[in-house]
Amino acid sequence: MTLHHLEIFIEVCRKKTTHAAAESLNLSQSAISKSIADLEKYYQVKVFERLNHRLYLTPEGKLLQTYAQNLLDLNNEMENKIRLKRKMNHIRIGASVSVGTYLVPQLIYQMKEIMDDFTYDVVVNNTSDIENKVENYQLDVGIVEGHVDNKNLIIKRIVDDELVLVVRASHPLLKKKEILYSDLEKFPFIKREQGSSNRNQLELYLKEKGVHLMTNYTCSSVEAIKQALLYTDGIASLSKMMIEQEIKKGVFKVLPLNDMKFKRSIRLIYHKNKYVTKTMETFFDLLDHKI
Repeated sequence: MTLHHLEIFIEVCRKKTTHAAAESLNLSQSAISKSIADLEKYYQVKVFERLNHRLYLTPEGKLLQTYAQNLLDLNNEMENKIRLKRKMNHIRIGASVSVGTYLVPQLIYQMKEIMDDFTYDVVVNNTSDIENKVENYQLDVGIVEGHVDNKNLIIKRIVDDELVLVVRASHPLLKKKEILYSDLEKFPFIKREQGSSNRNQLELYLKEKGVHLMTNYTCSSVEAIKQALLYTDGIASLSKMMIEQEIKKGVFKVLPLNDMKFKRSIRLIYHKNKYVTKTMETFFDLLDHKI
């Protein structure tokens, strides 16, 4: 059994079909099938079940996937350290939008000060996408807001934040002596895309209050939401750390809903079976001491 067999096996796990894996690896479909057959013959187990033209891992296959991925990760790190020294301090970081905009650039700067030849890849997307990529070994670590419950991930709280409802400083609601939850229904709600922890948490909270938001504006970035706030009477839910400067300058205001205290944690996530590299250890230490 070779690393090449394991690489093919892992790609089939990712793609769910031998045809897709063959295209991805630039191999023939028969070569992919033979490699899987060789692997099953070697271990004398079935690693896949076929259903509706898709492949699903057996319990033995899931166990093999964990060990195979760790072996490939360890081999890749060995190659990087021995042959490509300039890449030995590499890390793949995923971040949800608020964290990726505000926090990750600071962390990258600090890592470059600490480590020689530090290199990185950063992916910024909604929490559910980052969680999925970390779970599937496409990212080494993730820093996300909101609730994460995944048995395959190690989840550590690193800092707290607050979710607030924001409007432009001249918004009509700010003229009222008391703002009621029912008042929110009269104005467009500028929301994040499906999968955003901001959207999911806030919608659940307001639903419990009996509020039905007029959602006709969906954005995939914080900056797009800020621009929409500036030129409309819309309301948006944003991380307080993301709008500190605008609040100080008087551009935005937080709606004074007295009983709305929406604290949430920013969390570090990584796969429980992930081989922790020296670079990851340094990154974890930075989070412990700098945040």
